[in-house]
Amino acid sequence: MLFLDLTKFLLLAVILPSYVEGSCQPGWIHFKTSCYYFSTNSLNWQQASADCKGRSAKLVSVDTSQENGFIAEEVAKVGGSYWFDGTDHDTEGRWIWASSKELFDFTAWLPHEPSNFENNEDCLMTQKGYNGQWNDYACYHAIQFICELASNDPPVG
Repeated sequence: MLFLDLTKFLLLAVILPSYVEGSCQPGWIHFKTSCYYFSTNSLNWQQASADCKGRSAKLVSVDTSQENGFIAEEVAKVGGSYWFDGTDHDTEGRWIWASSKELFDFTAWLPHEPSNFENNEDCLMTQKGYNGQWNDYACYHAIQFICELASNDPPVG
């Protein structure tokens, strides 16, 4: 009898939450309804976007302050600079998420940003030390990146 109770407990405590909340493949981190991949390699923005697509994902789009806080905590843990999906490449000053073409609903710009320094900063990034705030950066720079995937979709790679 004790064995059956223990089995039921394990089913409810371990298996059911991962089914309800979604789960992520190894190397991905679960938060709310998404899985996040924090790269260790550095690519330019376009290459990073292609890398995420190769993983059946997209560069991260940050929709809420809670999601931004989660990303800031992870970046603080691992360090580095990271591309997001945001760009104003098509129209200067009109920041959109490239994967959806939607305008930002939430922003966390550093003071005096976006600056479009030297008229050449069209891609969105953050880094350790920014405390979750964002910067526009020249897209040709090779930095790390964050991929995002709905947690019920299994990532590739």
